[in-house]
Amino acid sequence: MQANDSQYPSGAYAHSFGLEELVECGTVKDAAGLERFLETQIVPALLTFELPYFLRAHEAALKEDAAGLLELDAELDAWRLPAETRDASRRIGSRRLELLRQLSPSPLVESHHAACPFSHHLVVTAIELSSLPVAFAARAFAFQTVTGFATASMKLLRIGQTACQSIVRRTLDRLGADLDCSLSRPPDGWFNPLLEIASLRHARADARLFIS
Repeated sequence: MQANDSQYPSGAYAHSFGLEELVECGTVKDAAGLERFLETQIVPALLTFELPYFLRAHEAALKEDAAGLLELDAELDAWRLPAETRDASRRIGSRRLELLRQLSPSPLVESHHAACPFSHHLVVTAIELSSLPVAFAARAFAFQTVTGFATASMKLLRIGQTACQSIVRRTLDRLGADLDCSLSRPPDGWFNPLLEIASLRHARADARLFIS
């Protein structure tokens, strides 16, 4: 619960992961556009790519497989084509890893920090939540992802808190129906050029509110 709180100082509030550019170019204009973006872009990416990778990272953390975690981190780096997206994931992951060293130190946390201090957020989250059943831990990770976009949207769109929370609820309902199935399949690449192009354009924007 603490790790999912918006007050948890991971730095995630400073990133929109391409949403700012999609708002700027008019692809996402309003509440309906935000919900459509989450349904067609974020939920499929979670189900086919992020959550299956999270399962692998969670299993490696349970086994204290330090080499396996490093291998997964390298794979995630290769999948994230825009440099801005890679950097955002590593920034948030490194902040979270440092905090984890203070709040819940362990030999695995220390060894992973020594080997990869700027680790991807997905890997660090899997380490942090490895004591939970993977179904619960995966839901926590998915919740963070969806609410992260929702929080960013509040700064980018004319959208009220009630409308935003309603969108989050419906998105999580759609995701929850297939989440357990996603944990039983191998990771598959999610071809998502819209968000990748948005991230690439955002890196060259003349003015921006978010880092990514």
